[in-house]
Amino acid sequence: MFDQIYSGALVALQWQNLLIAFFGAAGGIIIGSLPGLTATMGVALLIPVTFGMHPASGLILLGAVYCGAIYGGSIAAILVRTPGTPAAAATVFDGYEMTKKGQAGRALGAAVYASFVGGTISTTILIFVAQPLAMFSLRFGAPEFMWLGIFGLTIIASLAGRSLVKGLMSGLIGLLISTMGMHPLSGFMRFTFGRMELYDGIPVIIAMIGLFSVSQVLYLSERKGAEAAEITEKIGRVLPTWEDLKLVKVTLLRSSLIGTLIGAIPGAGADIASFVGYNEARRFSKHPEKFGTGYIEGVVGSEAANNGVTGGSLIPLLTLGIPGNAVTAVLLGGLLIQGLLPGPELFTKHADITYGFIMSLYLAKTFYLVLGFFGARYFVRVVKTPSGVLAPVIFTLSVVGSYAINNAVSDIWLMVSVGILGYAMRKFEFPLAPICLAVILGPIVESNLARTLIISKAKDINPFLMFFTRPICLILMALVVISLLTPYLTARASAKRAQLLEKAAVHGDEVE
Repeated sequence: MFDQIYSGALVALQWQNLLIAFFGAAGGIIIGSLPGLTATMGVALLIPVTFGMHPASGLILLGAVYCGAIYGGSIAAILVRTPGTPAAAATVFDGYEMTKKGQAGRALGAAVYASFVGGTISTTILIFVAQPLAMFSLRFGAPEFMWLGIFGLTIIASLAGRSLVKGLMSGLIGLLISTMGMHPLSGFMRFTFGRMELYDGIPVIIAMIGLFSVSQVLYLSERKGAEAAEITEKIGRVLPTWEDLKLVKVTLLRSSLIGTLIGAIPGAGADIASFVGYNEARRFSKHPEKFGTGYIEGVVGSEAANNGVTGGSLIPLLTLGIPGNAVTAVLLGGLLIQGLLPGPELFTKHADITYGFIMSLYLAKTFYLVLGFFGARYFVRVVKTPSGVLAPVIFTLSVVGSYAINNAVSDIWLMVSVGILGYAMRKFEFPLAPICLAVILGPIVESNLARTLIISKAKDINPFLMFFTRPICLILMALVVISLLTPYLTARASAKRAQLLEKAAVHGDEVE
């Protein structure tokens, strides 16, 4: 195996492949930072370019774009509150708040560092434990996916902000949006109002762009056109300090492993991983009350997890031919076009190509690490742009990104409609994160619930046995209960500590 890794490293280090990895990572950063131009679109657009390339070079280009785009989504999320990709949605919560505090450089540095570490750990795991993890991921059936979705929805309690009621209402609105269109199994039309444009519902990317981008455009438009964004001109330090590294080291490792595991589960994806990584960072943090106020641990928790997916999602793809997410589904097409069939032959007969591709992922992450650190001071200039200029630019990019998804003008109107809803909710202080999470996870829960009921009926099995007796389901159910109880227990602990501090103040004692 080590001989194959060495051979793959030699392939990746060929000068033409080094250039391909560099420009692929740079192009991926640009694609990821533009709202609506996702990693999936970037990889899909470049597949025709790989037709005439050597198989290893073609895969290196696609892998570099994939890695660069997942990181690039954090740039717009941090600077202008607009996630470049759905995977960066959770990065907005603390990243943009840090920018408002004049810590944009610190946030960008933390994001690129966490992205690099998360991606590197996941790629290392891909090399050494691909096959065992792939076999484990096959144990996820419809019931397990349903409970995984429910576990993700319980994070709403942590994202609700100051009002749990408003957070739950936002989540319900998101679930309502997710039910629009044709039922995934029965074909029944829901909330389409007779409009053909709504038959497929509102795409997740459209909803993301509308909620975050358009609502931000309307927010910026409230101010005078020449007024600069409400950001201090202080950029701050870009390279993470030693104190920051010590603060986030456990979060880095935890979120990287979470992202790798979720990436190895077919159908999950970086957007789910980022929310789970963010929530677990908040759950285990010594200062959970700081999350959402511009706390570096929140940025790291999200970015390490969504970049951890890059290696994890390739595990089922390369070993079993099962795409872990939409990007790897496109990558599967790239493999087949080159005459490469996923399975044992990739690691034996075509080992030089496969391991060359995997080793190039380290190069892509190194390149975007360097570009991220050296380019941060140029990225941050975006926030100094007057709002009269920034708002039209964001809106133009949002329109282009929305139209490019299906080449349909109707998607632009859907984006604007969702954006107006997001703006109204911001004005009434309803959190947008629960809507975003529910729109992503709602279809997963619904479709897998229906599939489980159909399977149980076909096999004449009590659905209760499928939902509540399978080992992985029981583990996920326990996580759901823990996730629901955590906000309550955290509130009780905070109240108890406040009482102790009050008593100490009265008696003149000190509380550790």
